[in-house]
Amino acid sequence: MATAWRFLDTGCNDAAFNMAVDEALLLSHEAGQSPPTLRAYTWSSPTLSLGYAQSVEKEVDAAACRQHGVTLVRRPTGGRAVLHDQEATYSVVMPLRLADREGSITEHYHRIGLALAAALRHAGLAVRLERPSVLASVPRAASPACFAAMSRYELSATGRKLVGSAQKRGRRSLLQHGSIPLSMDRQRLFACLRVPADQRSQLLHESYASMVAVNEVAPTPLDAADLHRALRQGFADCLTDGAELLAGDLSPAERRLAEELRHTKYDTDAWNLGGPAVWRQRQTASLTE
Repeated sequence: MATAWRFLDTGCNDAAFNMAVDEALLLSHEAGQSPPTLRAYTWSSPTLSLGYAQSVEKEVDAAACRQHGVTLVRRPTGGRAVLHDQEATYSVVMPLRLADREGSITEHYHRIGLALAAALRHAGLAVRLERPSVLASVPRAASPACFAAMSRYELSATGRKLVGSAQKRGRRSLLQHGSIPLSMDRQRLFACLRVPADQRSQLLHESYASMVAVNEVAPTPLDAADLHRALRQGFADCLTDGAELLAGDLSPAERRLAEELRHTKYDTDAWNLGGPAVWRQRQTASLTE
């Protein structure tokens, strides 16, 4: 019998809480304490999320972020910077093992991509799941922005990237989360990124050909709630192996863990600005004091 999946709609929250919940769900599932989970959420203020290994000093204009009212947070996943604002965001936590074998990174991107494609089609969007063989011949843009280049099994519409996703794998479980923008403020995104002045206007111009938002291509306007309903349907159709996708809430233990991660990690400059190495040093130092 297939394991029941859980659907969480955690609503609108700040950047630190959103990232803390995603990591808490991964850790809880890794420990065997939580079921596979699809989570949908939104952001209480514009936020630039950085990939795990990105350098703030080299790739982000922190002063411009403050000027534009943009919060900075570092994700537990890799990849490039994403500006979250008017969007629907998803995260999925599931076993590394598929039905009869250990799933590879590519297999999981493919399966989750199929679910995302089904969801967006439920919402009335004409989307394409990009294949690695097609992307191999496409030059990647020299930009710190996630949506500037397509990756394997990501979703496009009218030939432009529509969904940006990133993944973190544990020993038994994985977390994948991603951004589905309803609208896109390209000017603010590139204002917050540290790119050479002589390339800024070119990258901004190219972004109109490489990235797209839902309501730039939707036949009728959609909001986050529309996409959250579509995500639940698409994942139920494609990813749960016939199991139910039951609405639920964070458990008390998950919420406590999320609050701890928020306080000690995602709400700290050591993590968000300094990065993993600086954060680990601070954690080690605090334990020896």
